[in-house]
Amino acid sequence: MTYGHLEGLTNKWSLELEEQEDYFLHQMTKVNDWDCALIENGEKITILHKEVEKVKLDQKRLEVELDFILSQQKELEDLLTPLEESMKDQSRLVYLQHADVEPEKIYKLAENIDTQLKGISQDRKDTIDHLDSFENPADTTDPLQQICKILNAHVNSLQWIDQNTGGSLFVCQALCIARRKCDISQVVCFMTTLTLESSCRSVA
Repeated sequence: MTYGHLEGLTNKWSLELEEQEDYFLHQMTKVNDWDCALIENGEKITILHKEVEKVKLDQKRLEVELDFILSQQKELEDLLTPLEESMKDQSRLVYLQHADVEPEKIYKLAENIDTQLKGISQDRKDTIDHLDSFENPADTTDPLQQICKILNAHVNSLQWIDQNTGGSLFVCQALCIARRKCDISQVVCFMTTLTLESSCRSVA
């Protein structure tokens, strides 16, 4: 082997070594990048793991709260069931009591109406008796006695209306006017109107 041949081999090996060194440096750079990426992803994985653990704890706590709510709902239903039954029974009782009260109210109302009608009838009777007391006066020239005669005649007409046409309302109005001591002309006018009405009804 000559010196030139050995030098050529040395140069060749030097070039190959440089190429391998460059390749190694290139690969080492890639490995460093991969290592940085692994470290970064590892940190992300750690954060995600913590988040997952937190979510699991929240889920367990939520399940416990849901179980508690379900138990409370069950207890509430157990309490409401007899309460609803009691309310239904009370509603039936109130309805029955209301049904019993209605006839009683109607009966009392009928009693009040009957009492009022009896009072009106008594007032009418008292007024007629008072007018009858002037039927045979001592002084026939007294204007008041003459008016009483006229009223007495009209009262007879009112009695006929009351007996034949149910005219209690007309009689009550006449009595009210007489008891209020209205103007005599008003009384006479009212009684005359009633007499004409009674005559028309008798003709009809």
